[in-house]
Amino acid sequence: MIGSGVLARRYAKALFDLGREIGSPSALLEELDGIAGMAGEHADLARVLFTPLYPREQRRSVVTALAQRMGLGTTIRSFLLILVDENRTSLLPAIRDELEALVDRAAGRLQAQITSARPLSQEEIERLRGALSRRVNAELVLDVKVDPQLIGGVVARVGDLLLDGSVRTQLASLAESLRRGAV
Repeated sequence: MIGSGVLARRYAKALFDLGREIGSPSALLEELDGIAGMAGEHADLARVLFTPLYPREQRRSVVTALAQRMGLGTTIRSFLLILVDENRTSLLPAIRDELEALVDRAAGRLQAQITSARPLSQEEIERLRGALSRRVNAELVLDVKVDPQLIGGVVARVGDLLLDGSVRTQLASLAESLRRGAV
């Protein structure tokens, strides 16, 4: 059985390729953002879209009405109806994330996750962006989060690269060294 991550990547890749053919994968991403955002904001809508307990025709009607109200193009409208027909609407958030990664990669951008122990100033974020961009030789789109459990420092993840400068990790390393008697 194919995992949901693999399926989301396949759907996103197909949508991305279609977007390249018609001229703008980023425009399709914006439309998909709109529908995913709407589902995220309205629990009733999400329940109808993401739950196969509702009849397929009812979900198709909701998608058609919503697409019309939001002014979505025929490509995204058809794509959403395919997801309904295949009972894959629950993959919509993952497909959106995968499509964003493909659009960013095509534009020479990479996604980076920054987690800090405290909120960072805009200047600190820009310094981090510059240092990481030089390290990976690419423009970065940052997702900045705060996790007080880090105690201090920053953890940065760009693709497979993980840079962990958190106090929590340093303390764990020191504890391990003490256990081994290496200090």
